[in-house]
Amino acid sequence: MIPMKRNSTVALLSLLAVLAACGGGGEEFDRSGFMTGETEEALFTRGCQQYLRGSLTSSRETFNSLIYRFPDSPLRSDAQLAVRRIESDLTGEVPVISDTGRVPRRVFPSVALVGTPSVIHTVGQLEGLVAATGTPPLTIQDPGAPDVTLVLYPEGYLEEANQVSDSLSGWLSSHTSVPVQPGGDIISTVAPQHSGVVVVIGKDATVDPFLLRESPVEP
Repeated sequence: MIPMKRNSTVALLSLLAVLAACGGGGEEFDRSGFMTGETEEALFTRGCQQYLRGSLTSSRETFNSLIYRFPDSPLRSDAQLAVRRIESDLTGEVPVISDTGRVPRRVFPSVALVGTPSVIHTVGQLEGLVAATGTPPLTIQDPGAPDVTLVLYPEGYLEEANQVSDSLSGWLSSHTSVPVQPGGDIISTVAPQHSGVVVVIGKDATVDPFLLRESPVEP
């Protein structure tokens, strides 16, 4: 694994990169001054605004929405750069680029996907997306599982749970934050012998069709 190092200039470089990218504007704004709309230009502008106001997680979700929904957009590469910068800001770490110029893939935590029989199709789609990160998940069909999508974590796994939640927020068509909460005894009930993060897939979860079109996964 390629080592990581801290870089005190990451935040400044991130700000300059996003400022350079945010050249455009628009006429549709909400009361808080954020650009509205779901076009690629609106998403990019809103992501920039969220970043500059310090809402890094929201900014990353917005940029990821652009990336997954508009794979052919000329703004996609800038959005990908912004996401990498934001992740550096959030973690305080920046990956060392290898001789090939490729950034090493982030290691995904151990995940169990739990859902009722009625959402097994969605569970299968998410199984493929999680597996693509290099960590095949454990999938569990539980008729008594909750109907709401959320991420449960055992003690000491909050950071990993937030990482999973951020990924889900980009994969689901709603593009809203997936709740994260301590799992406690629920984990041992729905996923016995699993020591990592548990994702409960509810009826509200729908995988983004644009993402599936870009990276087809088997259900």
